[in-house]
Amino acid sequence: MNYTKPNNLDYSDKPEDWLNSALIFTRTLSLILEENTGIVVEVVGDMKNPINSESNKVVVFYKDNMIHIDDVQDESLVEGDFIQIKNEK
Repeated sequence: MNYTKPNNLDYSDKPEDWLNSALIFTRTLSLILEENTGIVVEVVGDMKNPINSESNKVVVFYKDNMIHIDDVQDESLVEGDFIQIKNEK
């Protein structure tokens, strides 16, 4: 597959390409999202088996200077919803 260099039709992605792209995109998200905010994302296609998902939706959020991905437990949330992450304490 070629997801990282679509302008080069003969290119085949390497693991390093995926890692570099993921790190750049994660940094971008950390600049866009405010602390304790996130967005709901539906996992489809090649994303279908994320690392820690048991549902078909995850929330990507910024907390403690890191991007986190977690399952969405509330089925009423739809893709694109922005949410606030509250501390349970």
